[in-house]
Amino acid sequence: MKLLIQLHTPTEMASYEGCALALTLATFGHEVQLYLDAPVFGLLMQPESRLHGMIQSLELYDMPAAWLPDDVFSGWAIGMLPADLASQLTLVPDVINSQAFEQILRF
Repeated sequence: MKLLIQLHTPTEMASYEGCALALTLATFGHEVQLYLDAPVFGLLMQPESRLHGMIQSLELYDMPAAWLPDDVFSGWAIGMLPADLASQLTLVPDVINSQAFEQILRF
């Protein structure tokens, strides 16, 4: 199953649940793409947050880099984050084919 999971809610619990679901599904062979919207950037900037640590581990789960919106805040966030975390993030593609995903979940 191919899924897109969007993390939009700026609370640690909602972001944790969405990311934990993504990592769990990836563990069982599902193709999961994370999309981190601007409201969760504050959590990424906190090294002690769960989201910060979970995004660092995407490669361990054979997941692609998480998408960020293509805006000024994304470039700023990538520039401010440690290199190991920034390497797990990329700007969203110009065209997203929503038909390519069997499920799109938003947290």
